[in-house]
Amino acid sequence: MYFTLIPLFVAAALGVHVSDPQGAAVPCADVTVIARDNSARFTGAASAQGSLQFDSVPPGDYLVTAEAQGFAASEPQAVHVGAGAPAEAAIHLAIAAVRSEVVVTADGTPQSVDETSKAVSVVDALQVRDRDVFTVADAIDTVPGLRVEQQSGFGGLASISLRGLPPQDTAVLIDGMRFRDPTATQGDASALIQDLLVTDASSVEILRGAGSSIYGTNAVGGVVNVLTDPGGAPNHGSVLLEGGGEDTFRGRAEFGGGALDNRFSYSAGVSALDVLSGLDGDSPARTTSAQGRVSWRINPTTEIFARIFGADSFAKQKDSPVTANNLNATGIVGAEPFVTFIPSGDDPDYSRAAHFIDGMIGITGHPTAALGYSITYQGLDTYREFANGPAGTGYQPPDNQYSYFHGQTHTADAQVNDQWGHQLLSAGYEFERELFSTPFVDALVPANNANVGASEQSNAFFAQDQVRLLADRLNIAGSFRAQFFELTQPVFTPATTSPYGTGQFGAPPPAYTADGSIAYLFRRTGTRVRAHVGRGYRAPSLFERFGSSYDSLFGYSFYGDPMLRPERFLSGDAGFDQHLFRDRLRFGATYFYTQLQEVIAFDTLGASDPFGRFEGYINTPGGISRGVEVSASAAVTRALDVRGSYTYTSAVNRAPMDGVWPTYLVPHNMYSLVATDRVTPRLTATFDLVASDNYLYPVFDENTFANVPMRFPGERLAGVVLNYRIPISDRRALRFYGRVNNLFDQNYFEGGFRTPPILGLGGMQFEF
Repeated sequence: MYFTLIPLFVAAALGVHVSDPQGAAVPCADVTVIARDNSARFTGAASAQGSLQFDSVPPGDYLVTAEAQGFAASEPQAVHVGAGAPAEAAIHLAIAAVRSEVVVTADGTPQSVDETSKAVSVVDALQVRDRDVFTVADAIDTVPGLRVEQQSGFGGLASISLRGLPPQDTAVLIDGMRFRDPTATQGDASALIQDLLVTDASSVEILRGAGSSIYGTNAVGGVVNVLTDPGGAPNHGSVLLEGGGEDTFRGRAEFGGGALDNRFSYSAGVSALDVLSGLDGDSPARTTSAQGRVSWRINPTTEIFARIFGADSFAKQKDSPVTANNLNATGIVGAEPFVTFIPSGDDPDYSRAAHFIDGMIGITGHPTAALGYSITYQGLDTYREFANGPAGTGYQPPDNQYSYFHGQTHTADAQVNDQWGHQLLSAGYEFERELFSTPFVDALVPANNANVGASEQSNAFFAQDQVRLLADRLNIAGSFRAQFFELTQPVFTPATTSPYGTGQFGAPPPAYTADGSIAYLFRRTGTRVRAHVGRGYRAPSLFERFGSSYDSLFGYSFYGDPMLRPERFLSGDAGFDQHLFRDRLRFGATYFYTQLQEVIAFDTLGASDPFGRFEGYINTPGGISRGVEVSASAAVTRALDVRGSYTYTSAVNRAPMDGVWPTYLVPHNMYSLVATDRVTPRLTATFDLVASDNYLYPVFDENTFANVPMRFPGERLAGVVLNYRIPISDRRALRFYGRVNNLFDQNYFEGGFRTPPILGLGGMQFEF
């Protein structure tokens, strides 16, 4: 029996009926109900008559969606549940239509895509399944404005960047909470991206544009939010096994469901990816990842939940590319392997081992029909170890040396939401503490062992107002965030290694960011126009302020500057989205402009550096990134879906880097295409393509100890996936997979790092 501690209102029942375009009931459809303030979520399966009733639903505004085998997902339907008054929702599924989603990342609360006033993309579980991708980075590489850099294939460094900005200016979230490594060079998620397998993820949402006023530091170019499966009835899951080229083996098991009339929900998943030979036959890499989540609705208005997510990995690393001997070139050089540069090569004793564990607990409640709250704590522990020895070509250490990076981030967040007429007011407080330790161990000369330890904490206050007017045609959102930092004085062991003296170091200055957006929907024509402007902020990382490394030739090198100022940005975008032919075609375009007012860069320094550094982190004037994103999705026939995008980006620095003005790693033109054809009710074929034109990248010259800017050809990476589904019952099936990566066998170098040639994989999946 349900109970309430304070009976301020009476819960009600919500009935849902799901039908096809002819009005016939759709049996066994999966139905999801989400509160607009994110305080409640209900799931279930419709009966054979297409009906489902949720009991004890708290009063408030909800979005209802449904999906079923053989139909396009429904448009989210807005429903109001009154106190003690039963509510009804009639959901109509289309045979052929572009999939529509409910998103939470744009403003931190659930909205339909048509309601958002910002540029948001969603990659759902169905798209991940049809493309048969391994990692989160692979899953989102077709999103407009987004570029994935993957060095040397699986196990190599991966990074994500948006709208021509560096990777550190894209925030990565897990279930809405920041996910970053405080020991990473820029204190972002780049050190963890390669270990993010697609494990029990329900979707990945990408916000393109400023998000610092909601999500804090690093959310400058945008946000990538990985949403794990919340569980809930009906029971569901899958088991996947596959393998193929480069001695690749992959296994994954996922399941979720509910109990006690769905008051208790759960989900869990485990993935293992093992590449035994890898690139050039000697690049082994493995990653094991696991996720689990439970929630308990203790009464109609209160839910507690917990989640854990972790990964463990090992990968042999490649040497970095270098210029060819005696290049003696000036200006921009064309990148020709073994002519102007030597690609990444084999290093027998260079490896990376890492793990992370991310835990979250929280409670959400709805004490009145209008008032909701959430309290969440997240703890993230990260560890990375790099080992290198004398073997290998080029410059190598004289003995075995080990660099360790250990970090922790503790985040507590409390938020209150108040539905006041047509407004949803939100306010909250966030506390975050990060700890940083970077031990170095020299196996031959213990006297060289050293460590730098530091910690920092911040207190943030934020508020947001979302307004829906004119029957939800007009949507306006505004937010503000103030964040204050405190630094614990760093400790250097031995103290004599520090070039900073014994002075007291200050914390970064307070950060004040604001964000505003507006959208209007012309229902008659299916046109939505939108605009978004915001200020961004990135605090200097602890490594950028105090980071160091050891080299047997040069000894200790400190790269940090304790006096670094934060990065500051001003960005805006405007665009439109158009729906045509009863939602069988959607397309849109967005113009974006980002002014990098001041950034942090790594550069060679002169003799006047106050800390005696040869090279290190400094503040620079920044630059400008601007361009256009165009995207389209079409249900061409009942069986064929096509998605495509084009992005033009012009990104330049205000001061030249290595003598060039264009920003590194930013091609002017990027393209993507995904076509999925349900050839028969059982056979599905998917083709995907990611392409770009050339870009600039710095290649290190071992003779001059300087970078040489080189122009690398862009990628033309295509893949094709076939999957054949054999139904066993209404919810059980066997699915057989076959995939070919790099279909055109492009000999592609990502910034001088060789990437895998054409390879095939195959396997099977049991679904239930």
